[in-house]
Amino acid sequence: PTRRSSDLVLVAKLAAWQLTGSTAVFSDALESVVNVVAGALLLYSLYLSSQPADRNHPYGHGKVEFFSAGVEGTLIAVAAVLIAIEAIRQMIRGVELRSLDLGLILVTLATAANAAIGLHLIRIGRRVHSLALVADGRHLLTDVATSGGVIIGLALVWVTGLSIIDPIVALIVAAQILRTGWQLSREAIGGLMDEANLDSLDEMAK
Repeated sequence: PTRRSSDLVLVAKLAAWQLTGSTAVFSDALESVVNVVAGALLLYSLYLSSQPADRNHPYGHGKVEFFSAGVEGTLIAVAAVLIAIEAIRQMIRGVELRSLDLGLILVTLATAANAAIGLHLIRIGRRVHSLALVADGRHLLTDVATSGGVIIGLALVWVTGLSIIDPIVALIVAAQILRTGWQLSREAIGGLMDEANLDSLDEMAK
């Protein structure tokens, strides 16, 4: 059900982009594409991590979840670069927007659905101690935050008529998701390298 919901969110955002021609909505839709791809990776990594230890993997397959989170972080970073390129291109050639009212409705509905899915994934991930689930849930909540910025940006364009706000919002979204991608990749590398958790060590020392 979660996967189907993510697919529907993606379809809604792509429809909003086609309706409006907005680079900000494009940025939101592109992040949802990453969400769908990351969801598929997540399912596969959870399947692998549940497999028992074998001759080739005497310590089990749990670290595949760190790999999944690292790939997700990389995909997010690539999406951020593509968004920035499109926003700059739109600034240069001029901004042309349309049907902002319908676009706002679609993006708002998709954002609400993403919030519900993200919170559900984080709750389940913490319950079963799965980094991949928590990472995917956090990514979705970041998507919710950036979608909120997109909604505000579209509303401002609709009210003021200043179309230049749209690519500016897209650049802000790109910077935000690039930060999230770096954080996910950093945590994944730390897990694969068996990096010590200093917060946990400090807590144990008390």
